Amino acid sequence: MNNKGFTLVEILIVIAVLAAVIGIGTPTIKNVLRTNLKSSAFQIASLSKFAYDSAVIKGKIHRIVFDFDKRTFQLQVSSSDELVEVVDEEDDDSKSDREEREKQEKQKKEVFYDFPGGIGKIQKLASGVELDSIENLSTKKKYTEEIAYLYFFPQGATEDTIIRLSGQKSRTGFYSIRLNPLNGKAKIEGRYLEVEE
Repeated sequence: MNNKGFTLVEILIVIAVLAAVIGIGTPTIKNVLRTNLKSSAFQIASLSKFAYDSAVIKGKIHRIVFDFDKRTFQLQVSSSDELVEVVDEEDDDSKSDREEREKQEKQKKEVFYDFPGGIGKIQKLASGVELDSIENLSTKKKYTEEIAYLYFFPQGATEDTIIRLSGQKSRTGFYSIRLNPLNGKAKIEGRYLEVEE
């Protein structure tokens, strides 16, 4: 007798095995993303506290540069103890306004340099994690693209800010980091933190 196919029992066994593998693998993937979100939130919170403390000790303005497109962040320190004036951005900027702002940003970049040692290296967010938004509550501005800056001052203050991380593309799962402007401490929450809270 010539068998050229699979029996119904064999097909059902294969389907059952595939269903079991998928059922076990799906929660594991979600757990990995949640762990990566939490890890990235703690990395940013730790760097923020370090920047706050270092600004006070060194007497220099520090900043963390967040790049939404590259999913990176980096600590920089000012070569002076004076803050370069930050340009007020409008949502409906003309091309010439935007070009002028970019020119001013290049001039500002010359004032800041990468923090020495390993801590000043560009750090990438964990796999599957992206910057959702950075909301400066002092200036009432919410950044969701390009570059955002978070400043730490020698007088022992920082900007009142919420940094939100999310699962990449799917926007599933959120972690929020709320910085206390008076002591630089970060409060991490495993959810999307609203401004009013």
